[in-house]
Amino acid sequence: MKELHLDFGHFKLYQDHILGTIKEGVHFDLELNSILGDNLKEHYGTNNPVAYISNRVNHYSIDPMVHKFNTSYHCLKAIAVVDRPDQILSTTDIESKFFKPQRLKGFKNIEEALNWCRNFLNYSYF
Repeated sequence: MKELHLDFGHFKLYQDHILGTIKEGVHFDLELNSILGDNLKEHYGTNNPVAYISNRVNHYSIDPMVHKFNTSYHCLKAIAVVDRPDQILSTTDIESKFFKPQRLKGFKNIEEALNWCRNFLNYSYF
């Protein structure tokens, strides 16, 4: 596992998945997504299938066009979103409409998200 510390978040890079935590108050837009994407391509290359787990423990906003743009990353196979326990209204359903069909899903904890990602990567056709 490699850790990646950027100005806007902390990311743990595992063999087949990324666990990302965006910092409090950040607006995660296409520019920040590009910075993260460049770092991930450097680490994983462009042929290794990976899943991204968004650990939303902080309050921040995300431009849904990030997901639309991320459909062009062919190695990014799935996105799991773990919402904060106090999150009353999840935006995951809305966000999922901008990513690949049935490949962005919300979860209550990291363990469930990780299991879904691993099953998705192991049994999905790329």
